[in-house]
Amino acid sequence: MPVQKRKNRDAFSRFLSVTPLAVSDFLLQARSVMISPSSLRVAIIEDHQMLRELIVPILRDDLGYTLTGAVGSVAEGLTLCRREKPDLVIADWMLPDGRGFDVLRGTAPFLPNTRWLFMSSNENGHLIREAVALRVHGFVMKRGALDTLRTAIREVAAGRTYYCPESSRLLVHRLVDEGLAPANQLTLREVEVLRAFARGDNLKAIADHSGASIRTVQNHLSAIREKLDLHEPAELVHYALRHGLVEPS
Repeated sequence: MPVQKRKNRDAFSRFLSVTPLAVSDFLLQARSVMISPSSLRVAIIEDHQMLRELIVPILRDDLGYTLTGAVGSVAEGLTLCRREKPDLVIADWMLPDGRGFDVLRGTAPFLPNTRWLFMSSNENGHLIREAVALRVHGFVMKRGALDTLRTAIREVAAGRTYYCPESSRLLVHRLVDEGLAPANQLTLREVEVLRAFARGDNLKAIADHSGASIRTVQNHLSAIREKLDLHEPAELVHYALRHGLVEPS
């Protein structure tokens, strides 16, 4: 046996022989700080009561997690997350008063360790691309099976990332489209401005919502028009609809 390997083996043997209690104490301490399933706290933000009632038994009975609350709007979600500081948030992408992403943006600075799992019935690659850019930990489509949702919850809660097969496919297609038209890509801030503009918000409303000045919003709109080569308001609205940035009214 090489001299160095023998020295390493002998040193390790001596360590085990003289410090068994220290090793045992270390393992006990490590085990004591691990989060058990029963102490993992989950918040649900979903406006469909039927779906909420399907998710709750999965959390409590199947996985043994603790439910901190279940609400159905962005405003309620912001309040719930800031108050309860959950370990995991399961949220719908589209809510009556905005998007689930708005809750993430509004609470992420205060909840750096919270995990986020989103659901959506809108199968558009752009929103998956945005989820990745926001560092969302998991994404599932609502037309999938409950087993897929159960797997996603378990994986995200365990500290891993899980995007269901359909959302992964949409993401790949989106990335391919981006590769074919790199000059047409907008920043996340520009996407938010375009989305608000397409909803019919005026410059002041967009500025207030984004925390920017009206001049900054105007600059974003100018950049959007140049990047997309679309200069009429109706063209911008049509682009936003076609790419799933807003829902048809």
